[in-house]
Amino acid sequence: MPAMLEDPTAPTIYRTSGDMPYPLPGAALPAGIVPRQVTLRDRVTIATIIPFSSPDQVPITLLAYLADQLSREIEKGDTYPMIDPLPLESFGPYWFGVFGAVMILGDVLNIDEVHHMSRSGCDWEKACLGSFYIKPNYPGRSSHVCNGGFLVTDASRNRGVGRLMGETYLEWAPKLGYTYSVFNLVYETNVASCRIWDALGFKRIGRVKGCGNLKSYPGEFVDAIIYGRDLGQDDDFVSEERFDKIRFYLKNGKYPNGADRAEKSRLRSAATHYKLIPADGDRPEKLVLKGKEVISDPQRQYEIARTVHHKSHGGINKTTAAIAEAYHWVRIKETVSQVIRNCPECSEMNKGLSAMRVQQARVMSSPQASITPTQPSRYQPRREPSRSPSPSDQLQMEAAQHAQMTDPVPRFNNNNYDMPVDPALMDGVHQTTNLEDLPPSPFLTAGRGLPLPQLSSLDSSAPVARTNEDTAMAGVEERAPTAREELRRRLTRAGYRTSPNE
Repeated sequence: MPAMLEDPTAPTIYRTSGDMPYPLPGAALPAGIVPRQVTLRDRVTIATIIPFSSPDQVPITLLAYLADQLSREIEKGDTYPMIDPLPLESFGPYWFGVFGAVMILGDVLNIDEVHHMSRSGCDWEKACLGSFYIKPNYPGRSSHVCNGGFLVTDASRNRGVGRLMGETYLEWAPKLGYTYSVFNLVYETNVASCRIWDALGFKRIGRVKGCGNLKSYPGEFVDAIIYGRDLGQDDDFVSEERFDKIRFYLKNGKYPNGADRAEKSRLRSAATHYKLIPADGDRPEKLVLKGKEVISDPQRQYEIARTVHHKSHGGINKTTAAIAEAYHWVRIKETVSQVIRNCPECSEMNKGLSAMRVQQARVMSSPQASITPTQPSRYQPRREPSRSPSPSDQLQMEAAQHAQMTDPVPRFNNNNYDMPVDPALMDGVHQTTNLEDLPPSPFLTAGRGLPLPQLSSLDSSAPVARTNEDTAMAGVEERAPTAREELRRRLTRAGYRTSPNE
């Protein structure tokens, strides 16, 4: 299970940032990092993870065996990016230069017992189950961010060794002063490794397209996933192991090895809620909670979420609700979110929608896209600095464009005037925003100076009957209080000369 980026032949990088004290080569390990006893997937076999702070602390026979196992993995050409195997003299500083750990079969108390096993001719092929290291991922000021490399031996596959080492990595890395973990290079074809990191709460923070030229995939390049995770948080990353313990208790009627009093109490309580349905023909054994199948395998969780999502390409809430009707596992919504992010169809749909909105924003912001013609102003408005349209701006522009497309009344743009006019009448007329600056009408000018018509009852205060013209002008300006003043106002507006005594 690789998670490396650095050159194995480069000098060793030590942590020089973050909390003090900084580690020294071969120095004593921090408090709390001691041999850790674990139980394998069968819930019977006991193993111990032994920590080392220097390659000199590892027996040479064990070091040689691990170097050979890494060389075999490199030669397979599917997990590690290196091409040439590491010689023994380079493997020790590379793997154990800062901090390393080895999982050994049985209950091992300390490093001295490991050396005793080596002097007694221990067969490491049977006794050694795997190994991992912890070291800075970056130098100097960023050396408090760590990286890890993992190796499961050939004889220990499918026994839960990788997961147990991953859990120990998350427990010990914060005690070594690291605050964040990054796995730079996990090929997506390494399903076992991806499954473990997904289950342990790591986030897929990046993807390197076509990063791997692997032996098992000739003629094509394989993507690599970048994983990241905060260290020291109290996430429930042991859900898979918890379900496996419940299954073991229901199937065998006894507690797993190493279970303390509190865990035994939890298992007895779980037995009242969970039900184990035995295998029947081609149907495998199922653990059921309230009628829903419990899915503890992260890879199967992802496959179920992807299958449900691809049926309708629904959103995160719709897909989560559909899954929860038949299945149960911890953090279903996070699995669905990851599936939607990786869905190519949804990704292309989002890209197309984003491109369409950007194009609409450009069209609506262009001068030719103005809906209502405006008269030119004698003052130039201050130009606002250009900025990218916000989501609110995009929604407003989309609504304006929709209104323009559905408006049954066509808009005209004839030389920036609201109505078509005779060019001969407009010859020599300059546009203005003030009505007082317009020339007088030739039709009204011809009637100026004529005598006023003789009308009766001008002094009457009786209301004047309203005509169509009155109705049309209503709302433009208010009527005069008396009939005389109203007539005088209209005649004056029409260009007739009147006197106040008339």
